[in-house]
Amino acid sequence: MPQDEVARINAAGGQLKGAKAWTPTSSSAPAELGVTKVNIDTDGRLVWTRVHREHFIEHPENFDLRPVGKIFMTEYAKFIAGKNEKLGSAGQLEAVRKMLAAK
Repeated sequence: MPQDEVARINAAGGQLKGAKAWTPTSSSAPAELGVTKVNIDTDGRLVWTRVHREHFIEHPENFDLRPVGKIFMTEYAKFIAGKNEKLGSAGQLEAVRKMLAAK
Protein backbone atom coordinates (compact mmCIF):
# COMPACT_ATOMS: atom_id res chain seq x y z
CA MET A 1 0.00 0.00 0.00
CA PRO A 2 1.39 3.39 -0.91
CA GLN A 3 2.22 5.03 2.40
CA ASP A 4 1.52 8.52 1.05
CA GLU A 5 -2.07 7.46 0.26
CA VAL A 6 -2.47 5.81 3.68
CA ALA A 7 -1.17 8.94 5.42
CA ARG A 8 -3.55 11.20 3.48
CA ILE A 9 -6.51 8.92 4.19
CA ASN A 10 -5.69 8.87 7.90
CA ALA A 11 -5.27 12.67 7.90
CA ALA A 12 -8.78 12.88 6.42
CA GLY A 13 -10.32 10.80 9.20
CA GLY A 14 -9.37 7.30 8.11
CA GLN A 15 -8.09 4.69 10.51
CA LEU A 16 -5.89 2.44 8.42
CA LYS A 17 -3.49 0.80 10.82
CA GLY A 18 -0.61 -1.49 10.05
CA ALA A 19 -0.84 -0.98 6.31
CA LYS A 20 2.38 -2.21 4.75
CA ALA A 21 3.76 -0.95 1.49
CA TRP A 22 5.85 -2.14 -1.36
CA THR A 23 8.41 0.42 -2.34
CA PRO A 24 8.31 1.74 -5.92
CA THR A 25 11.43 -0.28 -6.70
CA SER A 26 10.08 -3.51 -5.23
CA SER A 27 7.05 -3.43 -7.54
CA SER A 28 9.24 -3.06 -10.63
CA ALA A 29 11.46 -6.03 -9.75
CA PRO A 30 8.80 -8.65 -10.62
CA ALA A 31 8.19 -6.96 -13.99
CA GLU A 32 11.90 -7.12 -14.76
CA LEU A 33 11.74 -10.88 -14.09
CA GLY A 34 8.89 -11.33 -16.57
CA VAL A 35 5.90 -11.26 -14.25
CA THR A 36 3.00 -10.14 -16.41
CA LYS A 37 0.30 -9.66 -13.79
CA VAL A 38 0.66 -7.41 -10.78
CA ASN A 39 -2.31 -6.74 -8.51
CA ILE A 40 -2.82 -3.02 -7.93
CA ASP A 41 -6.54 -2.94 -7.08
CA THR A 42 -5.98 -2.20 -3.39
CA ASP A 43 -3.78 0.76 -4.30
CA GLY A 44 -6.49 2.06 -6.64
CA ARG A 45 -9.11 1.75 -3.91
CA LEU A 46 -6.83 3.78 -1.65
CA VAL A 47 -6.83 6.54 -4.27
CA TRP A 48 -10.66 6.42 -4.38
CA THR A 49 -10.89 6.55 -0.58
CA ARG A 50 -8.40 9.39 -0.26
CA VAL A 51 -10.07 11.53 -2.94
CA HIS A 52 -13.53 11.10 -1.45
CA ARG A 53 -12.45 11.66 2.15
CA GLU A 54 -10.50 14.81 1.29
CA HIS A 55 -13.28 16.16 -0.91
CA PHE A 56 -16.03 15.75 1.67
CA ILE A 57 -13.89 17.21 4.45
CA GLU A 58 -13.24 20.27 2.28
CA HIS A 59 -16.86 20.41 1.08
CA PRO A 60 -19.07 19.01 3.86
CA GLU A 61 -22.15 20.62 2.30
CA ASN A 62 -21.74 18.56 -0.87
CA PHE A 63 -23.68 15.33 -1.29
CA ASP A 64 -23.30 14.99 -5.06
CA LEU A 65 -20.86 12.26 -6.10
CA ARG A 66 -20.37 13.59 -9.64
CA PRO A 67 -17.88 16.39 -8.89
CA VAL A 68 -15.73 14.17 -6.67
CA GLY A 69 -16.01 11.42 -9.28
CA LYS A 70 -14.36 13.72 -11.82
CA ILE A 71 -11.55 14.43 -9.36
CA PHE A 72 -11.15 10.69 -8.77
CA MET A 73 -10.92 9.92 -12.49
CA THR A 74 -8.09 12.44 -12.89
CA GLU A 75 -6.25 11.11 -9.82
CA TYR A 76 -6.79 7.48 -10.88
CA ALA A 77 -5.44 8.21 -14.37
CA LYS A 78 -2.29 9.66 -12.76
CA PHE A 79 -2.05 6.59 -10.53
CA ILE A 80 -2.35 4.19 -13.48
CA ALA A 81 0.16 6.17 -15.57
CA GLY A 82 2.61 6.05 -12.68
CA LYS A 83 2.18 2.29 -12.29
CA ASN A 84 2.70 1.83 -16.04
CA GLU A 85 5.98 3.73 -15.76
CA LYS A 86 7.16 1.74 -12.74
CA LEU A 87 6.21 -1.61 -14.24
CA GLY A 88 7.69 -0.90 -17.67
CA SER A 89 4.48 -1.01 -19.69
CA ALA A 90 4.37 2.71 -20.55
CA GLY A 91 4.95 3.51 -24.21
CA GLN A 92 4.31 -0.05 -25.38
CA LEU A 93 1.10 0.56 -27.36
CA GLU A 94 2.70 0.29 -30.81
CA ALA A 95 4.45 -2.96 -29.86
CA VAL A 96 1.13 -4.40 -28.67
CA ARG A 97 -0.63 -3.30 -31.87
CA LYS A 98 2.06 -4.95 -34.00
CA MET A 99 1.85 -8.13 -32.00
CA LEU A 100 -1.94 -8.24 -32.31
CA ALA A 101 -1.82 -7.51 -36.03
CA ALA A 102 0.62 -10.37 -36.56
CA LYS A 103 -1.81 -12.92 -35.08
